[in-house]
Amino acid sequence: MKNRIRTLIAAASLALLAGCASTGENTEETAQDATAQQGVAGQPGQEAYSYPYGQAPSGYDTYDTSGGGLAAAGGPAGGRAGQAVSADRIVYFEYDSAEIRPDSQGIIEANARALNGNRRTVTQLEGHTDERGSREYNVALGERRANSVRQAMIAMGVSPQQIRIVSYGEERPAAAGQDEQSYALNRRVEIIY
Repeated sequence: MKNRIRTLIAAASLALLAGCASTGENTEETAQDATAQQGVAGQPGQEAYSYPYGQAPSGYDTYDTSGGGLAAAGGPAGGRAGQAVSADRIVYFEYDSAEIRPDSQGIIEANARALNGNRRTVTQLEGHTDERGSREYNVALGERRANSVRQAMIAMGVSPQQIRIVSYGEERPAAAGQDEQSYALNRRVEIIY
């Protein structure tokens, strides 16, 4: 009886997920999503967070509102919630692109060396986008960005088993705002240990 109930619950969950799927295509250029006016993870009244980048795209001011400490590069980040990501673990991208910029190559190389130096370490590449475009498009774009970093690391000798991919799309902005400065900070892949 219990297995039957579990099967029914699983089937209902899959049907619900399938019903939420969208067939329309959008790009980051399309109209802003209604959640863009909400905060982190779409919760009203909650401000977006920012990281102490140090190497943010030129000319951008950044700040830390997380209240958490930095984890050493190559070391465990501990609990992810409320912790900052250091500049040596963030790869930025151009508008509507998953192509790795030349100025990000050194960040990827340094992290690949850290992973090659400790084959037991597993990293998670978190893909992010700015708020422009549909939720579905942005999740796919965040995944393409994370996969670009993954492929570059694999080409540098990192084992594919050491790398996990996740895409948050527009759901976890690094900077609040609807201007190019904020958008540039949100188009990124974070390398999490």
